[in-house]
Amino acid sequence: MSGDQGSEVQEWLDRQAILDLIHRYSDSITRGDYERTAAVFAPDAVWEEPQAGLRFETAGEFIEFLAAGTTSTEVLIQTPHSPVVELVGAGKAKATTTIHEFGRGVVTAEYMFGGVGTELNFDRYGIYYDQLAKFDGEWKFTHRIWSAFFTSTDCVVGGISGDRPLLRPS
Repeated sequence: MSGDQGSEVQEWLDRQAILDLIHRYSDSITRGDYERTAAVFAPDAVWEEPQAGLRFETAGEFIEFLAAGTTSTEVLIQTPHSPVVELVGAGKAKATTTIHEFGRGVVTAEYMFGGVGTELNFDRYGIYYDQLAKFDGEWKFTHRIWSAFFTSTDCVVGGISGDRPLLRPS
């Protein structure tokens, strides 16, 4: 295999690994498995949602917020759509992913949907703008910016057939 083919294969492998990372994040959010959520971030990763005035300077801070904020969530489903990956240098990449998420429950931490105790019922679309890096051969998020662009409220109906977290059976 020539050097060009080898680099093309590596680029393909890197893109596939990043797509897997994006899907693992949304899977862990849907299941409420925040240990797995933490595993997709570099320790000093920044997560932010400028529209809500949120910014976390470490992955740990974000995971704590996420876990505390979803303790009374009946359902939270997040699905990634159309991720686009751009390799921007050795071990560096950018990605954009359209996200559809909906949730229902009770607000347990101050957030844009209301104060603590407010009923939560939303269906929204947004885009993640990501920066990623490769650490010891593994891709991780280093900076995620969530930007919602369409939100409906009071529209998530139906019965709950399983409690969160939805962890894998052992």
